[in-house]
Amino acid sequence: MTGRDGDDSDFAQAEQANDNRSAGKIVSGSAGNRVTLSVSGDLMVITVENEAGLRDVRACLQEGLAQGLVRTNMLTLVDATRFYGIIEWEALYDILRLAPWGSAPSPESRVAYVARDGFFFQLVKIAASIFPMASHRLFKDRAEALDWLMEAQPSV
Repeated sequence: MTGRDGDDSDFAQAEQANDNRSAGKIVSGSAGNRVTLSVSGDLMVITVENEAGLRDVRACLQEGLAQGLVRTNMLTLVDATRFYGIIEWEALYDILRLAPWGSAPSPESRVAYVARDGFFFQLVKIAASIFPMASHRLFKDRAEALDWLMEAQPSV
């Protein structure tokens, strides 16, 4: 895990709402500047730390697709609260070309971004236009972001 207190409880919450499809973790980057992709059921959490970039996000997604951990309609939490890097636009388009994101059947594809401030608001608007088959929202609170993601879960 990433060492954040909320990660274990995030997955406990996801496991209550999800079936037991798959679980795993992929890390890309260096010790201080890394991306961690964790999957539990239908929930994918991508944590971007310090100056890690979208190339590392792409590497994690590519590996996750190859391993069968990542599906195109996952509920996704992108935690950028510790991100201080730059946005690599070319890498964002590379992520788009990896898979038909949001095109698979239920559950509804949602991406919740958690950030320190409103800087990411424009990024979320751009991401929504690049990935139109998913719903995108920005949050300052991780718990609120997870609640919004879990609303998309089919009733059990």
